[in-house]
Amino acid sequence: MDLTGIHNPLVKAAAELKQKKYRQQQGLFLAEGLRTVEEAVAARTAQSVFYTAIEDDRTRAVLERAAARQIKLYCVSDGVMKKIADTETPQGIIAVCAMQSPALEQLVASGKLLLVLDRVGDPGNLGTMLRTADAAGIGGVILLKGCADIYAPKAVRSSMGSLFHLPVLAGVSEEELVSGVRRAGYQLLVTCLDGADNLYKADLSGRLAFVMGNEANGVSAGLLAAADKRVYIPMQGRAESLNVAMAAGIVMFEALRRQMS
Repeated sequence: MDLTGIHNPLVKAAAELKQKKYRQQQGLFLAEGLRTVEEAVAARTAQSVFYTAIEDDRTRAVLERAAARQIKLYCVSDGVMKKIADTETPQGIIAVCAMQSPALEQLVASGKLLLVLDRVGDPGNLGTMLRTADAAGIGGVILLKGCADIYAPKAVRSSMGSLFHLPVLAGVSEEELVSGVRRAGYQLLVTCLDGADNLYKADLSGRLAFVMGNEANGVSAGLLAAADKRVYIPMQGRAESLNVAMAAGIVMFEALRRQMS
């Protein structure tokens, strides 16, 4: 179907998904860019795809796969694409996707390592940590209440498709997290400075849920009190701290290194 008017109800509904309240109301979000749309189609998460033109074989292939899976396709004008897109210079293809809704019990059942995010405020950091968790073989990501929206356009772009590879659960309370992971036999491991062990000397065996805290304030007092293990990342230079996404990557890949050694 061709869509050229920016006031078309389908266009308006898609453009509204740039705002959190509409994403939450509809349980839908936008995946922008060819690579991200490819992953959304492959994961059977995409419900519809808007595109401006078929300019190469890769775009043609993803649209053919989408059509084969009965995903609705809309060829739109550049003006419509700009209306829907979050970026200033859109790549010309966007998918409307369904949010994940795994239960906590389902997410922890795999027994793999988990990444827990506590009040992380930057969507770019969220997406980067999700991508890194995917690369490190983490079993799932839990976002506690107070985090930025993992389905915000910047977070989705930063995840580079990894949002469609891992189970992700948002809006979990501290109490739900602690009781849920404990029942499944996990230990909570938090990054902090007080009373912490050197990451490279700490015991990283068994089921672990790595907790990364807010960019400015770190992990909450409640989670610090509930922690089974505390670790810090030793630094040799003059920098006072690491970006939370970088710190998460170091912790997760150190755990992976131990598993592989």
